[in-house]
Amino acid sequence: MSDSTATLEQKIKINRLAINVLDLDYSDPNTSKKLFPLGEANEIIDNFFETHFTDTRHGKSTKSCKFIDSDATVKTKINRYFENKNDENFLVLSRELTENLFKIMKNSTSNSSGTFFVMEIEYNGEECIFIIKLDPKHGLQINYIDLTVSVLQNILPDSNDRVHKCAIIRYKKPEDSEADLFVMDKQQKEGEPARFFIETYLQAEEILNNKIITREVVRSAREQLVQILPAVEANKIYEFIDKEFTNGSRIQLETAIRNILENTVPNDKEDRELFIHHSASNFIQVYLEKNPDHQTSFVAERKDHVVIWRSEKDQIFFRYNKGIMNEITFATDDHGNTIITIDKSLNFKRDVK
Repeated sequence: MSDSTATLEQKIKINRLAINVLDLDYSDPNTSKKLFPLGEANEIIDNFFETHFTDTRHGKSTKSCKFIDSDATVKTKINRYFENKNDENFLVLSRELTENLFKIMKNSTSNSSGTFFVMEIEYNGEECIFIIKLDPKHGLQINYIDLTVSVLQNILPDSNDRVHKCAIIRYKKPEDSEADLFVMDKQQKEGEPARFFIETYLQAEEILNNKIITREVVRSAREQLVQILPAVEANKIYEFIDKEFTNGSRIQLETAIRNILENTVPNDKEDRELFIHHSASNFIQVYLEKNPDHQTSFVAERKDHVVIWRSEKDQIFFRYNKGIMNEITFATDDHGNTIITIDKSLNFKRDVK
């Protein structure tokens, strides 16, 4: 594998790879009788699989899932393989996974033939099976006789739109993680009627939703960014966190954190851009270590139509609608006191009950 794509968060190693063909015009799939020779792999092919593994783990279409049943077919077959790993058993696993998917596709509304890759992967030392289904007509050239693959220079790395479905199935997940697998299904996102890949084939269900992720992201941003920028007034940081994670916004987490830092890091900060880059990357690393099941792309879901200020021990609680933000200002005097100015047009008065 090439080291050029390795990052702080990922160390990916492909141990075994088999290539299969799903042609729905035939009665059976064409399954590989031998492993793909990884030692002879083109660097572009290496980068392709690395890129899509990373996209499946952290990409904007990723779903964190768990198996519905402890004896789910895919899970059982993968567990059986890892208990006795060798080349022959991997080809058996690849054939069984391919034949199972082919039968389900034949009985569904799907008319999407394609190439089906099955890989044994080590990711940061964790063992898993990675599967990819894609359209073989773009980017890859498949020899349908011996099931070898070649690449069209400068096409394969840009063929993301041809990848239909991916899944990372973990063999033994960490104790602090709930996710059994991570799934990317672009066809389903685009409105495919049947959710057969996740529900029927993988026998899995989603375990996270946007509301849960948003809540944890906002909490983590509030805590970590104040620590990263101790000289910046916390209220200023909170203001830009609130703006960045507006309800309904499509979030790419590293980009969002970088935007907040761009608006809050002092302009005279030494090596400012390098500081912002490293701070955003470190935020993502710490966040994923603490929340290993979370993806870093999501749609913000939160009740953000009001602004809330409160004292440390909740002796004072001040809330107002965002629609009147221009009529309310906050400032700090030389002694650190907070000065709130409420425009007279609001006719703000004490109430007695």
